[in-house]
Amino acid sequence: MKLESPDGRVSIYIEESQTGVLLLCDYNRKRFLKCCLSGFDTTEGRIGEHLKIRSTERISSRENYNLYSGKSSKAVAAYNQIILHCQDSRCHIDIIVRAYNEGLAFCYKFSQSDAHEFHIINEHNCYSPIPSDLSFWPMYVHSFTTNYEESYQNQSISELEPERLIALPLLVLNEELAFAITEASLIDYAGSYFKCDIETKSIFSTLSHTPDDLIAVRKTGTFQTPWRVVMTGDHAGNLIESNLLYHLNPPSKIVNAEDWIKPGKYAWDWWSNAVVKKDGISGGMNTDTIKYYIDFASSFNLEYILIDAGWYGKHDDIEADITKSIPELNLSELIAYGKERNVGILLWLNWNCVKRQMHEAFPLYKQWGIKGIKMDYLDRDDQEMVRFYVEVTAYAANNCLFVNMHGAHKPSGLSRTYPNLLTYEGVRGMEYNKWSHTLPAHHVTIPYTRMLAGPMDFTPGAFRNVSAESHKAVWQEPMAIGTRCSQLAMYVVYESALQSLCDHPDAYGGQKGSEFLKIVPASWDETKFLKGEVGQYIVLARRKR
Repeated sequence: MKLESPDGRVSIYIEESQTGVLLLCDYNRKRFLKCCLSGFDTTEGRIGEHLKIRSTERISSRENYNLYSGKSSKAVAAYNQIILHCQDSRCHIDIIVRAYNEGLAFCYKFSQSDAHEFHIINEHNCYSPIPSDLSFWPMYVHSFTTNYEESYQNQSISELEPERLIALPLLVLNEELAFAITEASLIDYAGSYFKCDIETKSIFSTLSHTPDDLIAVRKTGTFQTPWRVVMTGDHAGNLIESNLLYHLNPPSKIVNAEDWIKPGKYAWDWWSNAVVKKDGISGGMNTDTIKYYIDFASSFNLEYILIDAGWYGKHDDIEADITKSIPELNLSELIAYGKERNVGILLWLNWNCVKRQMHEAFPLYKQWGIKGIKMDYLDRDDQEMVRFYVEVTAYAANNCLFVNMHGAHKPSGLSRTYPNLLTYEGVRGMEYNKWSHTLPAHHVTIPYTRMLAGPMDFTPGAFRNVSAESHKAVWQEPMAIGTRCSQLAMYVVYESALQSLCDHPDAYGGQKGSEFLKIVPASWDETKFLKGEVGQYIVLARRKR
């Protein structure tokens, strides 16, 4: 059977086989990918390996919806769908397949009539790219305990490293097409990774789990897996324009989101080590320093200041009280001072402290007038942590707080459902210049790779710009490899509804390019890819009315 996208460019041919259900995928009438859906390993054995399609059900849909931040303010989700009603010897499984103009997606839906807890160890989806001249851009990670902060490599399929974990999204391309494989609507499930099989020239999925528990997913009743997504385009740059991951997430659950969710730019004390070059102010975590940063934010038309680690205690103290600031910092005075100057306050938090004190702290932050939080050190995407992301974001929304996830896994479109989730880290960002280095080729790789998953808080704005040969890793007033112009371009190219000015206030005064930082938006109405090559350069046009 055949399923086509509304514009006819994506075609999916669906077949039964001895190893599972096959999806044979064409783009512009050329075969580019074979997906084999071969069931699940569970604590009760393998299921779904020999699924039989009992019946099918087709629908078509078109939906217009608004986005509150990101690459566009409006989105159109048009797709054709087929549901494959399948039967395993032990349970009923539906496979839902959708064809969008921007690509294809599939997921599994399990129907259970009782409260039996279902234990999934792994999910068997195998992807076999068809053209022989494809180039892959993997990011390898060392384990499921990861913050997605490694570099990307350019390899052929024969050069992929067996047994190493590959993080999503995975970009694949040649001169005729580009596609990226990732996931959407990761809500109460384990995150997915890839491994490669060189002999069969294929890549296969594997689910995240904690080191002490091989069970990746526990579910009861009827449930649906995240969407397995293949974004398609003529060029890797065309994928940047896509809203496909948002299409595959539920609509916003926040009423009147536009009344309090405001994308913007923020001043930041941490990257430059809270430097102040003014007599009478020592720098560091104290009231006078943060007031100085607030004055700077106001003078540069920045909406926020982020008070980073140290405001309530040591950054790695998981027993610290996140409802009280250190004696050197008068938080209530700073909130009032910022309000007078139209600068909102954002607070950094260790996730362990959030887990312990969230229900006490968040209502208090709302009462104080805090605008949002930056939650850090998550470094996992097993089911428990994925569920915690959603719990924190939902409770933050209840208290009119927006969220910036750091030490985080990749996005999966959840910002459509919770538009207060403005950005994620999950990228090797500017901070690496403090203790290591990242070459400019990385800066023009991540828009085509990591950014396909969604917003990334790279934290641009470094104004001490040097060549690779001149760079030195220093903690205070760090340098950044690359040009001043490239730093400014990051504000347009990198998608993030919260954009930092990472350097200290005195680094910007009277400097070339600083006036641009006063006017560049942090969210856009429309995005167009114009020209570029992965790892070499990129030209994007973004519009803001």
